[in-house]
Amino acid sequence: MGYQILICLAGLISGILFSCGIPGGHQLSYSLPLLVAVAASLLWKSGELVVTRLRLLTIIMGFCCFFLAGWISVATNNFKPGDSLPGKAEIVGRIVSYRAVTPKMGQLVISVRKERIGAAWDNRTGNILLSLKPDTSLIFRPGDLWEFGSLTITAVSSKPSKNGFVPQRYWLSRGVQYEARLISRDSRLIRTSRLPSVVSFFASWQQKLCDRIDKIDLSDDSKALTKAMVLGDRSDVSAETMTDFSRAGIIHVISVSGLHVGIIYFIISWLLKGTGFLGPRFRSFFALLIVWIYTGISGFSPSALRSAGMITLFEVSRIGRRGTPGLEVLAGTAVIHCLLDPYTIFSVGAQLSYLAVAGIFFWNPVFNPVLSKMGKVGRYFSSSVAISLAAQSLIVPLLLFWFGWIPLYFLLGNILLLPFLVLAFYLGLVITILDFVGIAIPLINKGMDILIGWSVSGAAWLGNLPGNLIKPENLRWSDLVLYYFLLLSIRYYLDKPNPDKVKRMLAGTGLVFLVRYAGIFIAG
Repeated sequence: MGYQILICLAGLISGILFSCGIPGGHQLSYSLPLLVAVAASLLWKSGELVVTRLRLLTIIMGFCCFFLAGWISVATNNFKPGDSLPGKAEIVGRIVSYRAVTPKMGQLVISVRKERIGAAWDNRTGNILLSLKPDTSLIFRPGDLWEFGSLTITAVSSKPSKNGFVPQRYWLSRGVQYEARLISRDSRLIRTSRLPSVVSFFASWQQKLCDRIDKIDLSDDSKALTKAMVLGDRSDVSAETMTDFSRAGIIHVISVSGLHVGIIYFIISWLLKGTGFLGPRFRSFFALLIVWIYTGISGFSPSALRSAGMITLFEVSRIGRRGTPGLEVLAGTAVIHCLLDPYTIFSVGAQLSYLAVAGIFFWNPVFNPVLSKMGKVGRYFSSSVAISLAAQSLIVPLLLFWFGWIPLYFLLGNILLLPFLVLAFYLGLVITILDFVGIAIPLINKGMDILIGWSVSGAAWLGNLPGNLIKPENLRWSDLVLYYFLLLSIRYYLDKPNPDKVKRMLAGTGLVFLVRYAGIFIAG
């Protein structure tokens, strides 16, 4: 497969961007996926990307086919309102999700089926956000069909809040580009869902387990972080704790991510090793089944889906006795993920998750030969540093672009605090399982409180050290391309040092600088 999967992924992402647009972007931005894919392809295997007519035709056909797939996937599931008059639009749609954000505001996501302007009903597809005052007399269950009226439909706001939150960016990652204010009396249930959806089924189990954790004899911080790490529910984690963990560079640990799904997979695989009477295929199938059940109960987060997809592809490859490189599996998982949910490319969590793992695969050939020569103690600390640096190398520009800052002391956070939180995750699993079967062990609960207390205090201390946050300004999409191009060039040179490669790196850097300032000129 090789570099071809990158070209296909670039075509898919470009098609999605072209169909729904880049928030605040310009026409030049749509070429970025292809530029990054071509640059990465140059490094995929030395000498593999030799341009011949057949290979060039294959690249063009692959890019165009997946571009069309991305464009169609959005165009057929993208709500665009008609020319409605204020207060006159009515829609019929199924409930996707509902949550009460505050006592005075609820958010209802609807999958639209029809829209009426005047007397005629028109077929529509895609999601819309309805804001309303919570009403206890109305129960919005996922899958139920409702009719809503008197709506003034507008584009989701792109104005950032005081803390930097941009509604347009967040809701676009969920396939929502339009919103309206709903008066509860203008809504009517048409038909209840006959069959529960997969998402609602797992959501109900997630809520049941969260309710059980709330009754366990643990501190408030331990309950909140146990629910976050084990079940993916961060609703009770305080804003202060979230900020401290972000500034300490360990925010990924307190939500279900690839780390947690990977731990579940290795635990199940280890437990099944002793069952010799079971065949290897059955063991693989059972381990994958548990992984996907856990991914569902934890809320189907982008990082959990990415990890579960990668584990599935690795297992299929192993059963078929085919060695598949990690980057190919990662890119293949991303293609499947984007085909199933094209709006996932706008999710910051998905972007950071995929790039962090890509960074680890990207630098492994450089770090592994050095780490293999070290002793056990030195290898442990060095590998922690290497993995953290590798993951951060690809996500740093995204952190700067989306949040405007990066934590300077993230290495200390991953070396000092990560072991405590991983151990807390194991204890959280044990506590949750024991409580589910009706067993309570106070000593384990006390140990959990101590670990969480240390972690919260350590994150608060580390996150508030002077000079921890780096805040560059005036970043553009083209700056991301420049950063990644330089990183690829360095990696390309380290693979096989050659003076000619230095010349190519300098020429390529100059070209990217030219594109960067051309973008500024075009933007005006």
